[in-house]
Amino acid sequence: VYIDGVGDISTARFPLNHNSSKPMLSQFELANYLIVLVPFSRIEEQNYMRKRRRNEDVILGTDLSTASRSPLLRLRWFRIIVDEGHELGEHEAATDVTNFINDLASERRWVMSGTPTTGDEDSPDFTAKGLDQLQRLLLFLRHPKYGMSCDGQDPSVKHKRELKKELAKSAWNDDVKIPFLNKIESGREKLYKILHEVMVMHKKEDINLPKPIFKQGEVTIFIPPSVQSTIVDTVHSAGNDTAAYLEAMANLGVSGRRLVSEELRREIELKCKGSARFDLLLSEYLGTDSFQSLVDEKQAQYIVEAVKRERSELNARGGSIPDDSNAPITAATSSNNVACDRRPIKVVVYSQSHSNLLSVAEYIYRSFQAENIAELTEGKIADMAYELGRFRNSYKEGKKCRICGGWNDYNGKKLIGCRRLLMEVCDAEGRTFLIEPERVNRAVGQVEFNKSNNGAVGTPVDMIRLGGAPLSDYRISHKNWQVGDSLCINARGDHPLFQKRWSHNQWAAYGSDRCMELAEKDNFQGRDGFLGPLPDYEERCDSVHVKLNKWQVCGKFHGKNRWYLGPTLEDVDLEKELQDVFILLLDAKLSHGLDLSFVTHLFLLEPIDDAALLEQVTSRA
Repeated sequence: VYIDGVGDISTARFPLNHNSSKPMLSQFELANYLIVLVPFSRIEEQNYMRKRRRNEDVILGTDLSTASRSPLLRLRWFRIIVDEGHELGEHEAATDVTNFINDLASERRWVMSGTPTTGDEDSPDFTAKGLDQLQRLLLFLRHPKYGMSCDGQDPSVKHKRELKKELAKSAWNDDVKIPFLNKIESGREKLYKILHEVMVMHKKEDINLPKPIFKQGEVTIFIPPSVQSTIVDTVHSAGNDTAAYLEAMANLGVSGRRLVSEELRREIELKCKGSARFDLLLSEYLGTDSFQSLVDEKQAQYIVEAVKRERSELNARGGSIPDDSNAPITAATSSNNVACDRRPIKVVVYSQSHSNLLSVAEYIYRSFQAENIAELTEGKIADMAYELGRFRNSYKEGKKCRICGGWNDYNGKKLIGCRRLLMEVCDAEGRTFLIEPERVNRAVGQVEFNKSNNGAVGTPVDMIRLGGAPLSDYRISHKNWQVGDSLCINARGDHPLFQKRWSHNQWAAYGSDRCMELAEKDNFQGRDGFLGPLPDYEERCDSVHVKLNKWQVCGKFHGKNRWYLGPTLEDVDLEKELQDVFILLLDAKLSHGLDLSFVTHLFLLEPIDDAALLEQVTSRA
């Protein structure tokens, strides 16, 4: 088995990194494997290269039949299986990926999908569009009448292929679509016969998965008193003054684009009665970002309370049963057998709006530890695979740096240098050394700086830069840092929360003298430095004032290609660290194809109008 972007499965390590820079194997190399797995991203790349080569062929006058072909197109496959195959029929104008997949030569073709037809069931043309999608799937399946047989890549036969495609669509419309839409029995019978020939369906009952229990959560959100006063006062005093209403809406947070629209002005002028204008002001406020923030907070509060309640009840039932236990794990399908459900609580928070998901997540993070939450919101495939594995298995995999003790997540790529950030600071006596960001007690503000009696060094930090957060939050994000900032740190050498530092003799053996030579040569502005023993501050070590010089990852401070001769991450074995991960933040755009059958609770932040999509989302858990 060959997995594109990873290699031979016998030597591959998971999770996968589909965004690999590895080149595509030749057709001769691919032919040595029984099974080849290829992601859609590779199909897009191969199609782009094919189009580029075709343009070059036209310019150079070379052979169009072979020079532009991908290795995937130069083989005749025994079977092609397209996961999430409904995308082949989703768009009337076929995408480049769809066209490329249709051009692959094979003896047999399969489409795997939980939703062969997609769309809004309430739409009046839902059935017609669904029938069109099915016909486009038959096109890929090479149905003898309602699909299209492939005549090769030669452009000379392109017209014939397009003609066959139109004939297949016309036959489908005449035999199936039009009679079915007109409720003629022959259309239903023909459709059933075709689906019976080409489709194998497995339902949830067939694979013995628990049925979901749907609950409509309701929360009460009170309009802030200041907003109520603004609305009531405006209705009572503004009369027919349109400008006064627009000013009130601006104070309520209505967007500027909406305020200047002629549609809103006409709506204000038409609604003359006080009650109508009250409703108008209220409805405009309900569409503002400030109100959405209240909604997000209440949604997060509802989720947090539900999760805490479910985890508490599970503990009362004796706790969860590990996956490798011989004891039965029965899903709760009704209130009568909740006591039988001993699966670990695994919660997915799902949203079709990226901004809403992040806003709700902000409030959830306030109630749980960061290690309790996994995110599939954005980023590279390898990082998302790592997060999904962390959520499912409740452990993280990586390496611990021997220098600083920093944890480095393993996402399928080779770990070379430690990625933990370290700070270079300088005290009032001019001594320069490295510290971990967690040693920063707080940034020194203007008031403390003025009262320090020349003890503070550097430049005081303005709280505005921290967005109103306390100065003790300075260490949380490097986005808050600036060179020259005045800091108060804990310089205790033997600290229980930090890894014990190597001695000067040990550092000398690893090349610290050479490090200092390079640092002095660059006037201490370069990348070199080492995490040596801290200065001895005796009793005052818990509160030392320093100035921030620079910061970078541990691996760059300790550059093996420059001076460092000690052990690196490459010399450290991978290890697993248990974590209590029970919440997954899931963006709808990144949810396709995920196996979430182990999930016990799914929270939808917005209603899903597409019934097929709703079924697919809920069937994942």
